[in-house]
Amino acid sequence: LPYEISLYWHQYPYNLGLPFCKIRALISEASTYVSVLTIVAFSMERFLAICHPLHLYTMSGLQRPVRIIAGLWIVSLLSAVPFAIFTDIDYIVYPPTNEKILDSAFCAMLNNPEGIPLWELSTCLFFAFPMLIMVVLYGRMGMQIRSRTQRTAELGVRNGSVNGPSRISQSRKAIIRMLAAVVITFFVCWAPFHAQRLLFLYAREWQHFNTVNTWLFSVAGWLYYVSW
Repeated sequence: LPYEISLYWHQYPYNLGLPFCKIRALISEASTYVSVLTIVAFSMERFLAICHPLHLYTMSGLQRPVRIIAGLWIVSLLSAVPFAIFTDIDYIVYPPTNEKILDSAFCAMLNNPEGIPLWELSTCLFFAFPMLIMVVLYGRMGMQIRSRTQRTAELGVRNGSVNGPSRISQSRKAIIRMLAAVVITFFVCWAPFHAQRLLFLYAREWQHFNTVNTWLFSVAGWLYYVSW
């Protein structure tokens, strides 16, 4: 975050050296992945707590979450290594002489490495697939909560409770809204980030690219930090 903020004061030329450029790419990419994986992990914990509470109880303890968190960081760091390897200090070329403009130096990975669709894999493995998992998990949780509350409401009616079913229905709706909010927030926060990447990769010849990319880059960057 300090480096990203510093770009508002000094963006060109990049003068922190190639090692820091690669480290920055590694940390930025890994933190993105670990954020997504952590959301998926606590979604799975919620799923077990709601749909399989006895199974979750048998796995309780401090060592398990510590191992899960450590595992998420290891997977994220390893997955981010290719981005660090292929990130470089790039320059804008002066057209008449085809020479690099030294004052235009910037740290980035402008294209996929040859034969390796890194950006597409990143989008699939750390956005589309997690999004699908969360939709399935929270959908199952919502169905389970609805089924339980209906049974509880029916029991309350049989026992002569008047206000019970209404309160149960309101509580159920609030919980389901909360579950849906997690999925919607995940999509809103991460969709612009991956959309901007794919737009830069495939639509640079589009006549409106510069305008759309500028706005999408700013929105994606803001939501990138909001998601944490």
